Amino acid sequence: MPDSRYDVVFYGEIVDGFDLEQVKANFVRLFATTEERVERLFRGRRVTLKPDLDESTAQHYLRELKRAGAHAKLEVTGAIAALANTAAQGGDAAAVTDDSGLRHYPFQFSGNGGEYFRIWIVNLLLSILTLGIYSAWAKVRNKRYFYGNTSLDGASFDYLANPVTILKGRLIAVGFFVLYSAAGNLVPLLGALLGLLMMVLLPWIIVRSLAFNAYNSAHRNIRFGFDAPVWEAFKAFVGWPILAVLTLGVLAPMAFCKQQRFVVEHHSYGQQQFSFHASTRDYVMLFLAVIGIGVAIAALSAVLGALSPALMMLWWGAGYLAIFAYFSVHSTNLLYNNSALGEHVFRAQLQLPSYARLYLVNTVATALTLGLFIPWAKVRTARYLAEHVSLLSTADLGAVAAAEQADVGVLGEEVGDVFGYEFGV
Repeated sequence: MPDSRYDVVFYGEIVDGFDLEQVKANFVRLFATTEERVERLFRGRRVTLKPDLDESTAQHYLRELKRAGAHAKLEVTGAIAALANTAAQGGDAAAVTDDSGLRHYPFQFSGNGGEYFRIWIVNLLLSILTLGIYSAWAKVRNKRYFYGNTSLDGASFDYLANPVTILKGRLIAVGFFVLYSAAGNLVPLLGALLGLLMMVLLPWIIVRSLAFNAYNSAHRNIRFGFDAPVWEAFKAFVGWPILAVLTLGVLAPMAFCKQQRFVVEHHSYGQQQFSFHASTRDYVMLFLAVIGIGVAIAALSAVLGALSPALMMLWWGAGYLAIFAYFSVHSTNLLYNNSALGEHVFRAQLQLPSYARLYLVNTVATALTLGLFIPWAKVRTARYLAEHVSLLSTADLGAVAAAEQADVGVLGEEVGDVFGYEFGV
């Protein structure tokens, strides 16, 4: 098949006669990456190193990898080939094509609680011992773990931020907070002025934070992006919330919709912009449903309170769980099911009963273990979301990624210094 395209895939196997640590060191040099990212390639999972290549280029990569001590393979690019390969290995298919021609690419999360607990506990202890200085490195380690264990179409995500850059942003934020607190106690008028300044700066902080996080997120070596005018952030996160308060919550659904639209539509992947298609009516119906559930819970609690205060407290706990789970499930489904990246659309199918069980178990287990269950709770939540969200496309994602790489080029290197700091946690 002279016109076939190939993916260079790797299952963690090394060539006989090579030392594993040396092969890993060769990968660090060959791909100009970090030891932590290379470590994830040797876990026995299918990883696409280079997608959608012609045969000559693909064979060239195979030879280079073999010299480095890695035993890679070529697989024909495309959904049908992916299905055949995964079926032969006895695993789950990476993509399924339905009768309409849409390819369903599920997200996959491969982390586990015990593994993440070791990272989490070390991060926590070092952050305490260093009075918070290590928290910037802890954040990067945490994000790289969840990004690296989340994959789409055989390729995992990457988090590329520099901890030193995050630390600078946090030191500035902490310095401002200390100044604000001291001024509020010593000179109330100055504290009020600084509070007003903080409100004015909030839109800029939001834009810079989203831009920093997007620029340092990547999939198949293509960075995400975020570009938005500060004035639009001010309208979405200051103007509309103020109107919602002034109208006693009547405009809250519209404010929430404006914020969701702002975040989604100003994100990009390579040169392609995300789009958002939900309407204000969708959010009005969601908020009305939540209010209805709240009214029903309050009405019944009055009856239960007359019978037993303990029963009423239990009912309020169950009611909070119901409201939180309902809003989380339906707002997440609404967000993903109305977001698209060009011809690629997302599908979210979170279910209320299963999500409520997840949240209940996480909450109870975290309380009973005095917080030690937090790593397992985060892993369970990430796995649940991955299992219930997928990407639908008429195109091969490998080919799209290759095209985006050609468009982006070295643009990322040139704008790397634009996002100097990250604010927030």
